[in-house]
Amino acid sequence: MLDIFRGLKNLIKVSHVEADSTVFRLHYSLTVVFLMSFSLIITTRQYVGNPIDCVHSKDIPEDVLNTYCWIHSTYLIKSFLHKKQGVSVPYPGIGREP
Repeated sequence: MLDIFRGLKNLIKVSHVEADSTVFRLHYSLTVVFLMSFSLIITTRQYVGNPIDCVHSKDIPEDVLNTYCWIHSTYLIKSFLHKKQGVSVPYPGIGREP
């Protein structure tokens, strides 16, 4: 009796169905690899290189100005370029938005 059902099992065998092609599988697998690798490269910049690099001249040491920019979240503001250094701004163009 079991031999009859084994014969039917071979007739009803379901094969694996693929809804996407080789190009699509290659696309989404390579996309993940590219996104992960570029995310790793960008994240590494935070810990290996200089995450903040303020533009400066030789008047103020580079590490002092970069630390100031890091702590006070400053950025270049065009209206601050012509203010007096040491009085209203720490360095020309650097300051906080009012």
